[in-house]
Amino acid sequence: MAKPQVFFVHGMWSQAGVWSHWKPRFEAKGYTCTALTLPGHAKGAAEASLCGLGIAQYTDSVVQALRPWPKPIVVGHSMGGLIAQQVAALVPLTAAVLVNSAAPAPVFALRPVMLPGLARHFARWALWRKSFRLAPWEAQHLLFNALPAAQQAEQQSALQAESGRVAYQLGFGALNLAGSNRVARERIRCPLLALAGAQDHIIPIGVSRAMATWYGNQLDYREHPQHAHWMLGEPGWRARVDEVLNWLEKPAEYALAAIN
Repeated sequence: MAKPQVFFVHGMWSQAGVWSHWKPRFEAKGYTCTALTLPGHAKGAAEASLCGLGIAQYTDSVVQALRPWPKPIVVGHSMGGLIAQQVAALVPLTAAVLVNSAAPAPVFALRPVMLPGLARHFARWALWRKSFRLAPWEAQHLLFNALPAAQQAEQQSALQAESGRVAYQLGFGALNLAGSNRVARERIRCPLLALAGAQDHIIPIGVSRAMATWYGNQLDYREHPQHAHWMLGEPGWRARVDEVLNWLEKPAEYALAAIN
């Protein structure tokens, strides 16, 4: 029996290449995989193309990519995790995997540990109309604090600009009155797995735990004390991929238990 198509969704300041470690291991297990590029994030795209883009445009682009496929699997990192949750409420999926996932509207995401990396940007007037980039020290604090120094330069060079509107939409929880960060959890019928890193500075562990509480038994939530935000390539990443692959062998079993 053919395995479901797998779609990987990257996070903020990123491109599809962030899945360069995970995608081959999925393919070695017989999955056909696509690492998606969100609007405005193509290599060489003008930063101006990001201005004004929001989560709704990102989520819609993923929904459109999935439409031709019967019950695919979506794996999302960071912002991509929130997109995966929204997609799961809109499209029939086999499963959704959330890696260091941004939280839906009921969870207020801004925490003090994030401020060294974000305060400078939120202080800019009308950031929601602009794009912005992280300075190397900001990226090190927010994204790469558990990544060996020898690997940080490579990851830093791959970062790109991001939409300021998205930063506001993700950060303010229920204060996002437009509701672009909401998830219709009652419409999600597929199993959900979430992996969280206890050392994460941009999705602090308190945010991940609050998201897990909001979902309750609907979410298989797992914490890893040695990981931070870049679970995609930090030491121990292979064990995380294998954990996901093992879970995908019987996600329907978990879904049945969660629904009951």
